[in-house]
Amino acid sequence: MKYDVVVIGAGPAGSMTARDLARGGASVLLVEKRPEIGMPVRCGEATGIPGLALVDVVPWKRAVASETKGSYLYSPDGTRVELLADHVNGYVLERRIFDKQLAVEAAKASAVVRVRTYATGIVKEEGRIVGVKLKHFNDEFEVRCSVVVGADGIEGKVGRWAGIDTRTSLPQMASNLQYEMAGIEMDNPDVMEFYFGNDVCPGGYVWVFPKGDGCANVGLGTRDRNQTPKEYLDRFISEHENLSRGSVVGVNAGGVPVAGPIDVSVKDNIVLVGDSARQIDPLTGGGIYNAMHCGRLAAETILKSIETGDFSASALMEYETRWKEEIGQGLLRSLRVKEALERMTDDDLNHVARLMTNMSLGGLDVKELTTAMLELPPDMLEFIQSLM
Repeated sequence: MKYDVVVIGAGPAGSMTARDLARGGASVLLVEKRPEIGMPVRCGEATGIPGLALVDVVPWKRAVASETKGSYLYSPDGTRVELLADHVNGYVLERRIFDKQLAVEAAKASAVVRVRTYATGIVKEEGRIVGVKLKHFNDEFEVRCSVVVGADGIEGKVGRWAGIDTRTSLPQMASNLQYEMAGIEMDNPDVMEFYFGNDVCPGGYVWVFPKGDGCANVGLGTRDRNQTPKEYLDRFISEHENLSRGSVVGVNAGGVPVAGPIDVSVKDNIVLVGDSARQIDPLTGGGIYNAMHCGRLAAETILKSIETGDFSASALMEYETRWKEEIGQGLLRSLRVKEALERMTDDDLNHVARLMTNMSLGGLDVKELTTAMLELPPDMLEFIQSLM
């Protein structure tokens, strides 16, 4: 059995890579270890509409739980900053359906999709990677290919098998916990909510993402080890009557690497995309758009290699160069902002919120705004810029 490319992992990164490779004429095998693509959900499920357009994805109607028009940011003293658009600019997705849609698009493009299929190793001949070892139920077999794409997430093994350092230390991981809740109320069901403060979620924030019909994803991410994420989240919910009257109908939890991207994402015959390459925003923990965008970049580079027959690291390096140019600096900026957020006191956060509120309401003239900005530490200023 031989393909041009075997893609390990059918999340957004893997499915997009497989879809675009197949559309470009490559023979592709896309494998997913779980019995159902899109499960379990490990994501806040929010994404921007402009990003989806850039990667040529129109979500199925049933893959969209709700449409959003912006965010409310709440500081520790309750100051609300409104960052709203006059039109719908985001979705809260049903990831179990959306991820499956992307795999279906890959299959329609002629990629072969296999679920409950584990990668157990890579195949080498004379030191060169020539394929992967797979297991489907009790059937173990080898598949030959020119390129193996590791889209197997933060716990992935493809990179390590190829000798790429993908390790993330425990201090560089944020602990995320999210409840899907029903029977709750929100001030505005078209607006996402973010709550900041060292009592609420030290060094991070709580999010409330509306999903329509009185449902929402309510979660948080933090590196604080003084209390568990569950203790923080349960207390937050108990202190908000509109949430505490609701019921938890789903739970997902996991670690998210927040140290920025890895240094190397390609080797001879190997490409890493998505979470396996740490293409995750360190500030938000989000990675849907980055994963899909980088999957497309990977496919473009691999298709060129198929044309030339050169699958060396130097040939595949075009992918790494492009993704670092197009999203890498943004990830590093988010890392700086995240580190600034972790250093902020509640007084700092309240000050930022009041300043942003005055800016949005026109309460500061140009001279006052310039003076206020000059008085801010550089990291606090960058934090404000990231929010605006």
